[in-house]
Amino acid sequence: MGKKYYCLIAGLPDIVLGDKKVLFNSIILCESLLDELSAQDLEMAKALYLPFDHYNLISLLFNQQKEFDPRGLFTLMDLELMLDKKNIEDIDNSNYPQYMIQFVKEILLAEEKISSTEAEVLLFKKYIGYLKSFSNQFLSDFVDYEVNVKNVFTALTGKKYGIEYEKELIGGGEIVEALVKSRSRDFGLASEFDQIETLVQTYENESLLERELKIDQLKWEYLDEATFFHYFTIEKVLGFIFKQFMVERWIALDEEEGQKMFRKLLSELESSYEFPEEYKLSHGKKK
Repeated sequence: MGKKYYCLIAGLPDIVLGDKKVLFNSIILCESLLDELSAQDLEMAKALYLPFDHYNLISLLFNQQKEFDPRGLFTLMDLELMLDKKNIEDIDNSNYPQYMIQFVKEILLAEEKISSTEAEVLLFKKYIGYLKSFSNQFLSDFVDYEVNVKNVFTALTGKKYGIEYEKELIGGGEIVEALVKSRSRDFGLASEFDQIETLVQTYENESLLERELKIDQLKWEYLDEATFFHYFTIEKVLGFIFKQFMVERWIALDEEEGQKMFRKLLSELESSYEFPEEYKLSHGKKK
């Protein structure tokens, strides 16, 4: 039986997806957890913050000069030391998560150049394995759900633009196999994945911002259902952290940012694949 966090969970604020006036933030939340959670539960909660380190790490690796996201667990100096080839022999004895160490070694010692998009996919795959290693059923199930959603959208993009996407899919099993082999609109997954039709309809929405919002709404509903009977356990805390991240994402997004996101995604795809001319960002522009 896991530890109960009565006071902590009772004191968590009510948050709503799309609320632009939230005073609470994930950095304050992380600090408040330090003295509340058991060592094992704290490690699991902090693991949810690592994607912000991924963002900072990729930016440094590929000199993208993006603004540093302070929500990660590591400082800018920490990450710079991690990426210094002079320290590569000592990196195994550091406090970085093992999957990040493996990732950095693979990138720094790679014989062939790897793109930032490929690096992001590789790092995410390793991160999924790290989250699974905690052997928490709620976390494992939510990770599977997120991976399924990502895989479906990857496959839909591949079908739409006529590009190879099999290597971009994460994991294995019946769903991945269907995404690779099936030619039907829903990949024949109606019985295996009950949200497949909703995801297909969501993908068909031309507004990227509305599409992203719908995905987060689906995740929010999933978290509500998955944590409903976890009244004062770590699962409720983890669910709240995931929700807080979504709230913060939408505080930062507006229609202009949505257009930037869309163009960024297309640019990344263009750099990795050869698109039909009519889909390229440069199509129709004056020379």
